[in-house]
Amino acid sequence: MLVNKLSLTPPPERAQVEPEGPPVVNALMTQLQANLTWRKAKQITAVAACEDASSEPRVGEFCLNLARQLGKSPELSKAMWLFSELRPAQLRSVAASEAAVADLIIISVHHQESLPEEINDWIHMWLDQKDKKPSVLVALFDPVWQGDSTSMQAYLRDVAKQGNMEFLVQTEEFPEPY
Repeated sequence: MLVNKLSLTPPPERAQVEPEGPPVVNALMTQLQANLTWRKAKQITAVAACEDASSEPRVGEFCLNLARQLGKSPELSKAMWLFSELRPAQLRSVAASEAAVADLIIISVHHQESLPEEINDWIHMWLDQKDKKPSVLVALFDPVWQGDSTSMQAYLRDVAKQGNMEFLVQTEEFPEPY
């Protein structure tokens, strides 16, 4: 597991500048920002599950863009888990406990029909433990990998609904709010 704490304060020269990044990422950030009350928070907690090492950098890019959008105040505490780390039940339980209290849960995957069984188990574990505080589920799909992720998106949309969460999707084309 990789844990990072990032200051969400942009460098001084960027404080008043529009965020840079692909238009797709900027559009997703705008949608996310419109629904957040995080500006008043001292800390934002994010937990990410990444399919593999190639899907991990999207989470970092997402978090940096979030920092640029939010501006000066909160600190971002980010824990990242590779899917392979979530295979052992004990680690899956630890990761589920972290996700249950997180403000933001990110799932970074390649396009495919469904998630591996251990990831579905992890999702149901944190969903069962989750409290009622507002949170966001973000699905980041790899723009390089081709495939149909429609059923996975529907599954994650349903998970977000069960958890009373905002759900956002980033694909190679454009972000889709649900």
